[in-house]
Amino acid sequence: TAGAERLSEAAVGELIKAEGDYIARMTESGTVRVPAFGAGSIEVGFSPKGGAEALVLRVIDSAKTDIKALSYSFTSPRVVAALLRAAKRGVAVSLVADYKNNVTDDRSGKGRAALSALAEAGCDVRVISAYPIHHDKVLIVDRQTVELGSFNYSDAAARVNSENVLVNWNNPALAKAYLAHFDRNWRQSEP
Repeated sequence: TAGAERLSEAAVGELIKAEGDYIARMTESGTVRVPAFGAGSIEVGFSPKGGAEALVLRVIDSAKTDIKALSYSFTSPRVVAALLRAAKRGVAVSLVADYKNNVTDDRSGKGRAALSALAEAGCDVRVISAYPIHHDKVLIVDRQTVELGSFNYSDAAARVNSENVLVNWNNPALAKAYLAHFDRNWRQSEP
């Protein structure tokens, strides 16, 4: 805005550090909204036939160092294939998936097969049963990009359901907030 002071790089760094400390404290208590600075660019997709799945795959394919994933339904062959490609090129892939939906109530066997394929490829795969439903659908890529929305990582989400995907590219502050959430759920999960 006109007349607004610009923060120095050091001041922005201090704000991000303070925000990270705040996020860590609040995530442990699980009580308050987490502030995150607006940054980067935003892209959206919808399904069916609105680019949601393609956007999810593009986020996975963009990864250079690591992918942290939180999921409810995890049965999409295309998402599994993209994560396997990422692992093959040296990206560290970590996933927390809902236990009940992908293991005990998985009548088709697709959830178990998807999780097994990733684990056999060296991905760090865990399931969580600490909640009635682990309903997160989030990808955190390279500690700077966050993909989220209603889109389950499933064929139905891509082909027949009304779903949405939002990607905030290059927003490390937002990624840090989601990494704190990922870490909390990771600690509550098991291999």
